[in-house]
Amino acid sequence: MDNSNNTDKQHKGSATADSRAQEQADTQQMEQAIKGLQALLFQTSALSASLKTWSNSSLDLFLLEMKVNMAAARQIVVCSIIFTLLSVLFIFSLCLAAGLVTFHFTAHLLLSVVVFIGCLGLALSALAWWQLRLTHFLGFKNTTKQLQEGWYAFSNQARPSHADKTH
Repeated sequence: MDNSNNTDKQHKGSATADSRAQEQADTQQMEQAIKGLQALLFQTSALSASLKTWSNSSLDLFLLEMKVNMAAARQIVVCSIIFTLLSVLFIFSLCLAAGLVTFHFTAHLLLSVVVFIGCLGLALSALAWWQLRLTHFLGFKNTTKQLQEGWYAFSNQARPSHADKTH
């Protein structure tokens, strides 16, 4: 009888040891699952924070480019007005100079007309160059580039890599 008691105790002992081992294995699996979820939540919050920072900087860049565009547009309008007025004045002065030069064939009058026409021509050339330079500021080149880079980075992070698929 003593042997059967010992055998029953051994069976009960091994059964409790098996159930403890099963509980420990289940506990370890749960802990691993919790750690995996925590890592996933951490990655999600890090991605969310970086996406928020990126979107804020994109908005700031857009607003800055909008200010530059507005300033360039104002200057283009002013230059266009001045350019138009000076073009009319330039053509008028050419006509006046041609009439005066043909009427008076003196060297002093011709020299003064050439200087006057040269100054107006230089002013018109400078305004045309400045207007051409200002048109290069129009547009949202930097914002567009940043949005493309952000979308590319976001889409690459959203897609699982080949190394993740094998595990």
